Amino acid sequence: MTEPEAVSTAAPAAPVIAHEGVSTPALAALLLAAAQAPLGSTMIAVALPSISQALHRELSLVTSLLVTSYLIVNIVGQSPGGRLADALGHARTVRIGMFLQAVGSCVGFFSQGLVGLVMARALLACGGALIVPATMALLRVHVPAERRGRVFGWVGATMGFSAAIGPPIGGELLGLFGWRSIFVVALPCVALAAVLTRIYRLPASHTERKTLGAFARSFDWIGSLLLTVALATLVISSKGPVALRWPLLGAGLVTIVAFVFWELRQRDPVLDPRIFRVRAFSAGSGVVALQNFSMYGLLFELPGYFERVRGAQAHAVGRVLFAMMIAMFICAPLGGRLTDRIGPRKTALIAVLPGLAGMLLLRHIGSFLVPSDAIPALVLLGIGLGLSGAPAQTSALTSVSGERSGMAAGATSTLRYLGSVVSVLTLGALLGGDQMADVTAHAHTIDVFCIGYVLASLGCLALPDHTNAVTR
Repeated sequence: MTEPEAVSTAAPAAPVIAHEGVSTPALAALLLAAAQAPLGSTMIAVALPSISQALHRELSLVTSLLVTSYLIVNIVGQSPGGRLADALGHARTVRIGMFLQAVGSCVGFFSQGLVGLVMARALLACGGALIVPATMALLRVHVPAERRGRVFGWVGATMGFSAAIGPPIGGELLGLFGWRSIFVVALPCVALAAVLTRIYRLPASHTERKTLGAFARSFDWIGSLLLTVALATLVISSKGPVALRWPLLGAGLVTIVAFVFWELRQRDPVLDPRIFRVRAFSAGSGVVALQNFSMYGLLFELPGYFERVRGAQAHAVGRVLFAMMIAMFICAPLGGRLTDRIGPRKTALIAVLPGLAGMLLLRHIGSFLVPSDAIPALVLLGIGLGLSGAPAQTSALTSVSGERSGMAAGATSTLRYLGSVVSVLTLGALLGGDQMADVTAHAHTIDVFCIGYVLASLGCLALPDHTNAVTR
């Protein structure tokens, strides 16, 4: 069934209106709030040694708790966050997420111990897990079909760029104001976003509206618990002791199977597995997950290779990886515009060419003597990832009805994070112990991530020709 046009809730012909129902300042506010999730994920890395020294705790313990807690809450909260957005309304869920981020910033800034910092990181992650799927769902419902690709292109560019600039911004804040500034930086950003959405109101959702109490009574708590256990187990297995890695991975997979069986029996599931029967959704989400698998694998693989095998400095490797992120940031909006003009499938297939060329160049990693040798390959890969993000995301979210757009956005975000977790697991399985100094082992690892990108490229063939031709 062809999807009908979205109904505008904005005043006609107002100068600030860039998209139907979403003003330009409101769109900027949503992007600013959503950007805090990837920014907070990467910015903390530079402050971990200072936090460890200030709290007189082992660096390994501080790193494990502050990084892992954020990752677990973020990945576990995506699907429930999307479900909450469908039930309470997308705009209201975004505001709840902003409030949690503001509270988390204050808790982190004033905390005197590690427990308080873990609580702060969990609150920040929970806020991001609400904001991201609710923002994607709101834009899917209130941006007309002919402009969705363009908007989702800007969302992808913002999220990717925020993750890339996290460490540089964190380093500057650390040097100027100390490690506590890492936690409070989200507060002015969220405050500005809240003010903008107050002045330039977000459109009311066309979804079911419930009170928080009614939502709590009807919420699928058992399904959410099973999903939490499954995803948390997978995340811990990627970062835990080697001896426990495979048992935890097996337990996580078994729990996922139990979760699927449970959800198929629910009238109001937190994540309906039947959504994956829709080809456009499965293809779009699969492309997102597989590309994230390859990208995050390289983000961890290349520093290990250049630092351990070639003796390069960490900052030199970081600059090289930043080149890929810049290419993604530039090309993501272009991918969105192409999606609106020629459709998701053609845009994604165009993106495959530079992306595959970059991956094929990276297969010759043994010939890379200095980090700058990888720049041409990474720029090509960044172009491919940037161009393909919008068509994949647009296909996934427009393949379901507006009433379930939050669930779809949450599921897609969950798969995106799962791709990164599986890449870390793969990296640990292929490169361990003495093999870390083996050039051949690194080359084989690149081959695996290249296979992942090839599979993502094949998934592009299943994307729809036009965003307004997907099933409602």
